Amino acid sequence: MAIDEKKGNGITTLSFIGSDKNAGKTTVLNFVYRRLKEIDRGKGHICLGSIGINGEEIDFYENRQKPMISIYKGSYFITAAEYLRDLTGKYRMVHSFSGPHFNKVYVLGECLFNFQIILEGPNNKEEILRMKRDVQAVLPDGYLLIDGSIDRQFIAHPAVSDEFYFAVLVSTRKEQLQKARDLLFSLSLQMCPQEHKDLLKDWVKEEHKSVLFGEGGELLYHGKEIPFADKKLQDMCLDCKKKKCILYLNGALSKSLHALLAPLKDLTVILNNFTLYQNISVYDFQNRIFWPKIFLFHPVKVRGIFLKQETTQYTLTTPKNIPVYNLFREELHEIRV
Repeated sequence: MAIDEKKGNGITTLSFIGSDKNAGKTTVLNFVYRRLKEIDRGKGHICLGSIGINGEEIDFYENRQKPMISIYKGSYFITAAEYLRDLTGKYRMVHSFSGPHFNKVYVLGECLFNFQIILEGPNNKEEILRMKRDVQAVLPDGYLLIDGSIDRQFIAHPAVSDEFYFAVLVSTRKEQLQKARDLLFSLSLQMCPQEHKDLLKDWVKEEHKSVLFGEGGELLYHGKEIPFADKKLQDMCLDCKKKKCILYLNGALSKSLHALLAPLKDLTVILNNFTLYQNISVYDFQNRIFWPKIFLFHPVKVRGIFLKQETTQYTLTTPKNIPVYNLFREELHEIRV
């Protein structure tokens, strides 16, 4: 597996997301972390963090042993202050995250010795972005690795992560298999044409949750309400069902919105980023044709897909031009590629 040597200054954020519990996400993080240490050779800082809690010895969901997270001397970490009580003298505190902007106290520390640790970090986008800004100020160069969660796909949002790795569980369970297929589908969505980008350049802002354009590029509607709750937006879309229109969404393509837009053959939908394609939400609609074309405004910046197979009975179609590594027949907590 190739990991490019870092070029230029600034913190590069790499996140790790998974399609399901025990998809191999933390295993991939451990592997990438070791490879980065080999390649970087002290040229930049490497900091490990997490969405929520990670690093427990036992997965309480399935009552099985989990891969531990080992931090090596010279690396940095972010975790809740409560996990550092038994590590006195083994780390140097660099910065603390507390006060009104964080729900609890987190610590950025530097490892003075090798040790294993439970990582815990904020699990909402606003706190993660604030933490990233603080880390950038203290560690001006290197990598920030964030261990993700199956229910926090926002971690792959371009504002949060520069690139990410995706661990996929190939299961015999139909619901999990369908979830994996839908997540892979969202990674395969194409960028919108440049003419659409030019049309949207003044509207791609956080406060704009939806923008609707007519065939000639005329602005028909822009909303600041969450799209699936924006009744006026929905009415406008239905009014345009026989016209060619472009709908930009900076909110989830949820189950209800997916059902509403499905028959609109002349509609083009542009999602701000792939995490807005709510694959799990539209599970009940897999046999219904979704007629609108779907594009992305921001590209999918996935460095690699790791497949962990519980069975050889099923196969998954993966997006083109994304490296894929199959963990089948490998040791549970070790990757050899």
